[in-house]
Amino acid sequence: FDFDREEYAGALELTLANFLAIKAIGLITTKMPDGSKGFSLLIILTVEFGTGLQLGFGFTLLGVGGLLGLNRAANGEALVAGIRAGSVANIMFPRDVVANAPRIISDLRAFFPAEEGKFLIGPMLKIGWGSPSLISVSLGIIVELSTQGGFSVQSLTILGVLKVALPTEEAPLLVLQVQFLGRIEFDKRRAYFFASLYDSRILFL
Repeated sequence: FDFDREEYAGALELTLANFLAIKAIGLITTKMPDGSKGFSLLIILTVEFGTGLQLGFGFTLLGVGGLLGLNRAANGEALVAGIRAGSVANIMFPRDVVANAPRIISDLRAFFPAEEGKFLIGPMLKIGWGSPSLISVSLGIIVELSTQGGFSVQSLTILGVLKVALPTEEAPLLVLQVQFLGRIEFDKRRAYFFASLYDSRILFL
């Protein structure tokens, strides 16, 4: 609990038989950015399936999840900065959420700030290819809705994390990781796309 922000935050991670991993991160704020009393909620819930569920043609379903925000907005500038810093992976099927909770919560606070009358809905999906997965991609589609001046869609954001590890993830010679963002801001009548490499390398023998 952050007394100054009047913000409650928590993280949960549960792994069952190395097959099913459930992760949850939540933020509840009782004071709005202008100092007035209010309420905002942000929850991210993901479920990952270990080696994945076979979909055919070498593809596997590695995880599903979603984001829900009440009185929360999507900050496009902060998300682009997160792509540059490689921190968007902290919200797209994050690892070690309990150990990394302070950093993840800080990123969530910047990406999705409290704002009265704004709501977020964001399904997430993680798909791999190969067994074990040599290529994986995590995708999230975040819809920002507004009730101010009538119900409307404010923005549509696509977040993604692409990872390639060859020949194996345990002993890779090539690691390619890309975070990307595509965003349409209907209220500002603009659209843009941004992508960035992070923690990537090539090893030569």
